[in-house]
Amino acid sequence: MKAVYEQIQPGQGESLLYKKISLSAFDAPFHFHPELELTCILKGGGMRYVGMGAEAFVPGDLVLLGPNLPHCWINQPEADGSPVEACVIQFGENLLRGTMAWPEFAGVARLLNHARGGLVFRGTPGRDLLGRLEEASPPRRLLYFLDLLLELAEAPYQILIETDAVYEDQQRFRLIFAYLIAHFRERIELEEVADLVGLTPTSFCRYFRKVTGKTLFEVVLHYRLEATVQLLLRTTRPVNEIAFESGFESIPHFNRVFKKWKGVSPKKYRLLNAAR
Repeated sequence: MKAVYEQIQPGQGESLLYKKISLSAFDAPFHFHPELELTCILKGGGMRYVGMGAEAFVPGDLVLLGPNLPHCWINQPEADGSPVEACVIQFGENLLRGTMAWPEFAGVARLLNHARGGLVFRGTPGRDLLGRLEEASPPRRLLYFLDLLLELAEAPYQILIETDAVYEDQQRFRLIFAYLIAHFRERIELEEVADLVGLTPTSFCRYFRKVTGKTLFEVVLHYRLEATVQLLLRTTRPVNEIAFESGFESIPHFNRVFKKWKGVSPKKYRLLNAAR
């Protein structure tokens, strides 16, 4: 399995692509494209994978991704069987090349530069403008979009990936993380992943730590723990069953690493967060 290149084509007479998605499950695989992408989750929850990172997403999740940054959203089915929903805006860097020289857009220029590592916004910036884009004509949509970028440039955000190492060997990076996203619930063998990208285990470990700052098994553990949190909060299934499904082979080990991560046991974490 490898990250998939996605070709994006705006409609005739349009400079950006706006789409509203409503599906039983997000169906895009781990993929990338040269366009930037702004995604807002309207309904549903699950895991968001951007580059080497894995985080939970919930309704209201708003993320801006830079060019060629691999990503995918994987949702948990809704209890009532209702679809997940999102709105997505995709646009090329050339769209804003001229406006980036305007002093009034200095903040937007910084925003788009930081987006190379992916940005997640805190609070609820731009929600009204996002809603207006859906029904707007192409010229009006572009104006609303510029207004949206100005608003986001002033909003608090967090950079998802603090390293540029992901861009040094994009093909190798995408291949490794597409594999991990698909298989982290299974037994991961260092030799197998290293062979996938044509490296010896020693060379792979050196490369992987340079790119991520972590070991392969630290990243796999993080993916598994994040997956357990989603199942703990969005289902009533037994903790042991959740642990095994997420890739843990030992319940005592799972309980120990979860408590170290969250400060409480999985059962207590579920109780505390269910009460909110």
